[in-house]
Amino acid sequence: MKTGKKGTTTQDKNRNGQNSPGFNMPLPMRVSGIDSQGKEFQESSVLSHISSEEASFFLKTRVDRQSLLKLVILLPPKLADGQQLKLVLKGKVISAEPVSGREDNKRIVLKLDSRYFIGADET
Repeated sequence: MKTGKKGTTTQDKNRNGQNSPGFNMPLPMRVSGIDSQGKEFQESSVLSHISSEEASFFLKTRVDRQSLLKLVILLPPKLADGQQLKLVLKGKVISAEPVSGREDNKRIVLKLDSRYFIGADET
């Protein structure tokens, strides 16, 4: 049920090939964690898809499967009642796949923790 329109409800295939309802919502965010060489990193990215269980985005930094990453997503004013709020999520990398035509980027799929934080500051 993908429509390709910004901010619309969609169904994406999860890692088991089953439909995963969620949203294609290109929101700016910052990703942080430990890279494949064991060093801390921070990188700006854009959220591609999010559901209650998974989030996907592109990343230049190489990360290993099972790496714990933190996403800080700036919520648009319409969703945040006119305030500058951030959604903070954490999760583990379940997939890091190369992207055709974008050799320096990988499509990352993150299995989200059940806890999240919304506020003006990131915690």
